[in-house]
Amino acid sequence: MIASYNLKTNQVYLFSIPRDLWLPALKSKANAAYQIGFPEKNGLGLAKTVFGNVLGIPVHYGLRVDFRGFVKAIDVIDGIEVVVEKPFDDYLYPIQGSESDSCGNTEKEMEFNEEEARKLNIEPGKRVILITKENQIATDSAEEKKGMKYFSCRYEHISFEKGSTKMSGAVALAYVRSRHGTNGEGSDFARSKRQQKIIEAVRNKLLSLETLTNPQKISDLLETLGKSVDTDISIKEAIDFYKLSKKISSTANFILDDSAKSGLPDGRKSLLVHPPASDYGGAYVLVSQDDDFSLVQEYVRKILGGEITEYDATASARTRN
Repeated sequence: MIASYNLKTNQVYLFSIPRDLWLPALKSKANAAYQIGFPEKNGLGLAKTVFGNVLGIPVHYGLRVDFRGFVKAIDVIDGIEVVVEKPFDDYLYPIQGSESDSCGNTEKEMEFNEEEARKLNIEPGKRVILITKENQIATDSAEEKKGMKYFSCRYEHISFEKGSTKMSGAVALAYVRSRHGTNGEGSDFARSKRQQKIIEAVRNKLLSLETLTNPQKISDLLETLGKSVDTDISIKEAIDFYKLSKKISSTANFILDDSAKSGLPDGRKSLLVHPPASDYGGAYVLVSQDDDFSLVQEYVRKILGGEITEYDATASARTRN
């Protein structure tokens, strides 16, 4: 997610970049950018560069908070108030620490020919796989929904009702991480909208009198973030950002998907499209209508320049036509 602050109007623009966006420069999805640069101790720098290139704007500062820090930070400020607009259930929410649980299935070495391997989305040859009590191959690699059938012990059911609710750190994390929600909440775009909602709720809580007048909370928050954050923001700059945050007049949220209704050249229906999965090794990806992201960059320029003022977010992306 990229935030752009207009110093003249005190408006913040939040741009969510889909995790499945294909980055030609890295030959990988957007969600791998940080990890690709991490071995060279440049995960944050690489992410800033590639995402800045996608949007066509410089990214001056970066901040990455791990899941543990996210949960603890929200708990330190005694939770956040969030308005859930669309209720949903997720029956495939991963249980932390159970990702590799065999769930009672047994290991067996088998050899697969090319046709058998293709059906299971695995490499041909000898492989150690898991077999169920019914002597079925237990794999969730070919079809994600099979995960519940063969590996139910890896998942739990989470549910969110419509309306205002106070969320703890763990609940807020589940709300933003859920990827298999019902009621239209199972897409990456719906997930991005929920993430933006949580960021806004955290900001509101941080600027509340309840937090600002409690030195212990502020001290605990700084200690928590210090252990869980990768950033190039100095203490002085962080203080400056805090002062700016109190002046924010409004926040405009944008998700890169197919929701643009104006500002695109004739014949263009969306910013991103779904190419055939076979073109990317069977992976589900999103690509820009232009390989150099020029369409996305022009759209972002018009948003920041005030030429586009209406935006109707959706939770889907068009297929290439």
